Amino acid sequence: MKKVFLRKRWHKVVCAAALTLAVGTLAACGGGSGSSGSAPALAESKTTEGAASASASGPKELTFVISSDVGDLSPFGGDSGGRHHTYRMMYDCLCASKGLGQSVEDLQGQMAKTVTVADPVTVDVELYDYIHDSLGNEIKASDVVFSYETALASGTMEKLKGYLESITATGDYSVQIKLSSSSKGAMEWCLDTVPIISQAWYEAASDADKTSNPATTGAYKLVETVASSHTTLAKDENYWQTDESLRSYYDAQPFDTITINVITESAMRVIALENGEADLVHNMPANEISIFMNEDGTSAPGWNVYPDENGRMYILMFNNDNSVFADNQTLRQAVLYGIDFEAVRQGYGNTPDNGSVCADFSPDIASDFNQEWKNEDYYNYNFDKAKELMAEAGYPDGGFTVRLMYQNSTAATSGLTVVQDYLSKLGITVELTPYDQALFNSYKYDDTKWDIIVDSKSTSDYVTSVWQNVFDTNAFQNGSACFTHDEKLQTLLETASDVSTTSKEALDEFHDYLKDQAYGVGMFWNYAYYVGQDGITKIEQDGFGNVTPNTVEISADYKSVVK
Repeated sequence: MKKVFLRKRWHKVVCAAALTLAVGTLAACGGGSGSSGSAPALAESKTTEGAASASASGPKELTFVISSDVGDLSPFGGDSGGRHHTYRMMYDCLCASKGLGQSVEDLQGQMAKTVTVADPVTVDVELYDYIHDSLGNEIKASDVVFSYETALASGTMEKLKGYLESITATGDYSVQIKLSSSSKGAMEWCLDTVPIISQAWYEAASDADKTSNPATTGAYKLVETVASSHTTLAKDENYWQTDESLRSYYDAQPFDTITINVITESAMRVIALENGEADLVHNMPANEISIFMNEDGTSAPGWNVYPDENGRMYILMFNNDNSVFADNQTLRQAVLYGIDFEAVRQGYGNTPDNGSVCADFSPDIASDFNQEWKNEDYYNYNFDKAKELMAEAGYPDGGFTVRLMYQNSTAATSGLTVVQDYLSKLGITVELTPYDQALFNSYKYDDTKWDIIVDSKSTSDYVTSVWQNVFDTNAFQNGSACFTHDEKLQTLLETASDVSTTSKEALDEFHDYLKDQAYGVGMFWNYAYYVGQDGITKIEQDGFGNVTPNTVEISADYKSVVK
């Protein structure tokens, strides 16, 4: 039995803030954990004010521009790119992960006071006994159990369904979590992902209140959210964790107000930054970055530029249950050989240098990624081989139509038009069917809505995390995210994922089998950039590769550029 006294607040930031106060306070800072954040491309640095420090110069505001909608901000709302940047400010979990690939010992406590790992599949959590939400509702062990069970029932957390065996209250302020297996990263994920809210509030709240006026447990409250437009958050002056030395990375309150604006067009994001309509912009494409970054990689005057290397990749999957591709492995292989994925990657607005095609159904940032996979033929573009396989599959001239579903964006449409063009050379007609975020998240689990789907996935730790997120039959009603029903695939996945059986050989065996079956592939990964005004001195990506805006570091004289 291993008891973990969780790492608390961001000690390095506390020390940085203390420098502006008095040298004598440095002794109190001690030696906390190192920072995994990105420094800007600058030759010189300014004195910074830590993300958790208080401001003596009046209210501070931040306007953060992102490229995708925040979506449903209710506690268990559907997945979206914008939600990733938002929900951890609003809802506390048991723990927080600061940096990619952290172990249980590295996690910071939020609602968890201590964590005791009893065995590889069992963890006991002691809660603080003074937690409450923004409406004053007390949070106890029963609320934690309710939150996990409601998250499971919501269907928005596939990994939780695959990882969690049970959660039980063992006291008023303690719970025990049991995992279904000792999968790599499963315990960490279960501890630092599920939002905790009040059962009493949730059961009494209307659907409108859950999405627009939720009782939050995090450091910020929702003021307003307008779909595809903007979201405004305000610092919760009555945030439950009043002892700042016990706050986690996500619980910093450097800004009184944070406004998150959605601008889907990359050119308009550039204009917003140039016109002083944003302090920080996410997803600045590589083909626009020369405005803000010098040729030598340093930031241009007035700006700070940060590469966004977050382990996110784009995947292409076939409908393996109810389409022309079901039970036709050769046809799936033909299609994959018939697409130049590097051309698709650049069709999304990327440059030759800001990413790469994939060599597995995972990005190469994962700690257990086998670099030897990059030397293999992972469906490298080969038109002649594609034509040969089309004939072998029974479709020498194509002659059929498929629906390619994806989440609507200008970049995606540009890139997938390239897919459409390549497959037309095989005689396959591709109907592009883009949907907004809500419909996409609904339709992607419906095997009547698409024949091919393009989605994005990421990993904060292991290749097996991505594999499980898509192919674990325990997490899906219809086999997997692409409707596979393959017992061998599941057996290989379980062997590769479990800490007691995983090995290089087990990883290779799953990789080889999935590649051969061609149920789906990793298309490409790329990084864009965060660009901020020069008062944004550092960004920190969390354990899922996202930047939550209240965690950025700012200069001592920071002031929002937005009027």
